[in-house]
Amino acid sequence: MQDANGSRFALLLGRGDWTACRLDRPDQPTLAAALEAGGDVPLAYDDAQQALVLARRAGRFRAGRGDLPPDPARRLGSAADTNGNLYWIEAGGAAIQVRSAGSGRSTRFWPVEAGADPVRPDSGEFTPVEPPAAPVPAVLRGLAATGDGYLVAGRVPAAGEPGGLLVFDLLAGGPPLTLQWPAPWRLVPHDLAPRADGGVAVLDREQRRVWLLGRRLGMVAVDPRASAPDDDFAAADGSDPAPASPPPATPQPWFELAVTALGGADPVSVEVLADGAVLVLDEAGSDGFALVSLYRDGTLVAQASTSGARDVIADEDQPGFVLRGFDAVLHAGRFGPEASWQRLLVVSQEGNQAFAFDLDRDAGGLVLRPDAGFLPLQRWGGVDLVATGAAAVDGDTGARYESRGRWLPLVQQNRPRHEAEGTLLGPAFDGGEPGCVWHRVMLDACVPAGCALHIAARAADDAALLDGLPFVAEPDPVLRPDGSELPWLVEGPGARTDAAAGHGTWELLLQRARGRWLQLRLTLTGNELATPRVQALRAWKPRFSYLQRYLPAVYREDAASADFLERFLANFEGQFTAFEDRIAAAAALFDVRSARADTLDWLAGWLGLVLDPSLAEDRRRQLIRHAVQLFKYRGTTQALRLSVQLALSDCVPDAEFALPAPSQTQPWGVRVVEAFLTRRMPLALLGETTFDDAPREVLQGPRWTLAEGAEGLHRRWRDWLAAQGPAEPEARFAPLPPGTARDADWAAFCADTLGVVPELALGIAAAWAQFVAAGFAPALGAALPTRWPVDGEPDADARRAEWRAFLASLALDDPRLARRLARWQGFVARRHLRPATMAARTGWHWPEFALLPPPTVLPATSAGLADWATFELLLEPMAARAHAFSVLLPIAGPQADADELARRVDLAARIVRLEKPAHTRFDVRPYWALLRIGQARCGLDTLLGLGSRTPGLAPPLVLGAGHVGAARVAPTGPVPKDRLLLEC
Repeated sequence: MQDANGSRFALLLGRGDWTACRLDRPDQPTLAAALEAGGDVPLAYDDAQQALVLARRAGRFRAGRGDLPPDPARRLGSAADTNGNLYWIEAGGAAIQVRSAGSGRSTRFWPVEAGADPVRPDSGEFTPVEPPAAPVPAVLRGLAATGDGYLVAGRVPAAGEPGGLLVFDLLAGGPPLTLQWPAPWRLVPHDLAPRADGGVAVLDREQRRVWLLGRRLGMVAVDPRASAPDDDFAAADGSDPAPASPPPATPQPWFELAVTALGGADPVSVEVLADGAVLVLDEAGSDGFALVSLYRDGTLVAQASTSGARDVIADEDQPGFVLRGFDAVLHAGRFGPEASWQRLLVVSQEGNQAFAFDLDRDAGGLVLRPDAGFLPLQRWGGVDLVATGAAAVDGDTGARYESRGRWLPLVQQNRPRHEAEGTLLGPAFDGGEPGCVWHRVMLDACVPAGCALHIAARAADDAALLDGLPFVAEPDPVLRPDGSELPWLVEGPGARTDAAAGHGTWELLLQRARGRWLQLRLTLTGNELATPRVQALRAWKPRFSYLQRYLPAVYREDAASADFLERFLANFEGQFTAFEDRIAAAAALFDVRSARADTLDWLAGWLGLVLDPSLAEDRRRQLIRHAVQLFKYRGTTQALRLSVQLALSDCVPDAEFALPAPSQTQPWGVRVVEAFLTRRMPLALLGETTFDDAPREVLQGPRWTLAEGAEGLHRRWRDWLAAQGPAEPEARFAPLPPGTARDADWAAFCADTLGVVPELALGIAAAWAQFVAAGFAPALGAALPTRWPVDGEPDADARRAEWRAFLASLALDDPRLARRLARWQGFVARRHLRPATMAARTGWHWPEFALLPPPTVLPATSAGLADWATFELLLEPMAARAHAFSVLLPIAGPQADADELARRVDLAARIVRLEKPAHTRFDVRPYWALLRIGQARCGLDTLLGLGSRTPGLAPPLVLGAGHVGAARVAPTGPVPKDRLLLEC
């Protein structure tokens, strides 16, 4: 990239660039090499912030007055099962307690609480002469929960006993199974750890052994020869090499712990890694620090001291610091390159603090890389830490510890300590031409109060000469008030300036950096409580000289004054160039991908688009980007669906905007159902699966057609009445209900046989009854007229006037009914054109079509019957559903949050109201986004997957609150194939 004057910049950005720089010390290692080697490194690279920072230092939690160290007598064993229940041994090894993951209550797990009625064997009629002796209470030490649902506790042997294990089946329950150790051997358990294959590793501290048990809790033979490396060297004279100590003739179910010059004689804890390797923690090695030994197949592979913890604590806490191991547990996460390292937590004998070490085994050995995180323990009494394998919050190690009867998470506290100063030497930047005048340095950084950045520079035309030149201090950088010098930078380091936090782009003008090659020395200083964070460095070159280009030569005659004037004008050049760059890159303001968030409303206004304030920024950008395509199809079902999905869906792919496209073929998301499609097709087939819990009956059968004529409809009506009882042999069907107890049968018959319930004649008859009751039709009487009164009939003029008055009042009292009557009259007029033709064909004698009422008896003529059937069975259902649609929003059943659902429905209604055609009407309703029989469309709403009980599709069933069929029953944990789980 270059600016308006043709200047370019050299860049340091990202872990690769910053860690390739060198530390300012005699050996000048790269930052990456120094971090790899460990030790006291003043700088580090923060991957979370993508920035160069001062290295963290862990604070030392010193014991206060009256603070007691953890009691070794309480470290008897603890474990966590796959459901999150915690178990630990207490009462000197006589009992096991459990803390339920569900209720959080702690209760006695074993032995059975006093007062419980133990199951006694049935001895029949025989009883022992002497009562059996009371069993000797077991003393337990070491606890582990396997992945197969077993809780294994070590049993300390009495004098003359071989020892053994107690095995509790957490799936089946019941009393424990005692595994007695074979007589030739003796087991004194000290610590247990689960293995990845479902087995257990047992540490025998007294005999310095580790026993291995398989997933069936049988002994596993350990053969050290399995992991012995081949010897690539041979004797020069060709003789056979000296034999190593011979392995045992028969592999044994244990391996001996090695004692080396580093230590290994005082094991206190054992852990098993995912690949089966065994870690053994010694309380102290030869250097006084806890020692970690790595074994594979019973062979010692490597040992590493925890003395590296001294490098990550503050300088003032280092004197007298010794980390002696009390307990160890595995961290829940993975770290290092590609998350390949596991992390071990080691608790000191002081009991106030744990230290974390990354286990680097990439080179085949073992390197402990201490982490500077602060892990304090609150009043820990000494009960073993428990590894749950899962982190609950940010910074959680997944370990739990007991504190005065409560189990607390071991969480890294956000109390960072940092080095006071660190200096880094940058690479040699190439200016591309001899005598290049380097212009300025820009740093995207955050420099809190109490911290500072210092830069020194040296330049030469020969890169080989740089090391011999001294660095020249440059002015301290100054925070730019208007953000980065890069034009219209929306996101990224330095895009915005926060003067209070010291965040933004920091700028300095290089004073006399002249030469093809430039090297910078960057020094970060802090107050140990905070650190500068440098994300990017840009060194601009060459300088665009206003003195050389715009001023006469007389200003350059005196070298000293010319040098000052050039640097003085360079300050203005930096400001003017930023303005020119913004003008040159003004097109970025009109690109929705790069426009600032606060300009999106203005940009949308160019298209006449009003953005809803509740839309997220990415949705606003997507809507503007596809606005033209949406405007082309505005008012269509496709555009309406996309508009609602943009506001409510988590993801709307750009491919969805490739209109025109079918609007109802997707098996997810928002649906739009046009009402006119529901005339002949069931709602479920159109996607309208709005939920109801009421049982429903689907009636099926052949419907009446015009080919059967009026007599066919009368016959069907009589058959229906007979089936419902009692029969009426003389009954005849009419467009009006009979006005008796059979009105419900009439409505059900119409719905089943005709497909609709005729409503026009019913509505006109009801309105006429009100008109007559008001005393406005004394001449016509209660019955609707069936023909126009002719001259010579009694009261003909009065009857005509009453009917006209009724039609006029109808338009005022019930406009909707008046419009339906007008549709009927207009339909008949289009069918027959003239009243005389209508009278000849149908027998309806009316002088004007505007006076024609709907028939109240079933027409006898074929033309009249066709007119009535066509209007009531086809045209009226079409008119009722015309210009109407429903917008259906997906939910996961009736347990959806009511407030959130109401918000989504309201937002969808506002969007549809803006985007729909003006003459249409709509409603917004939720539907179940689940496969329900009778409501799911095969191939449209169905997908092959894990099923409707997938946690992501249905919430868990809660007693008293859940709905059967709309929630899932949480399954039990995985059961091994070789075990049977009996349950009701």
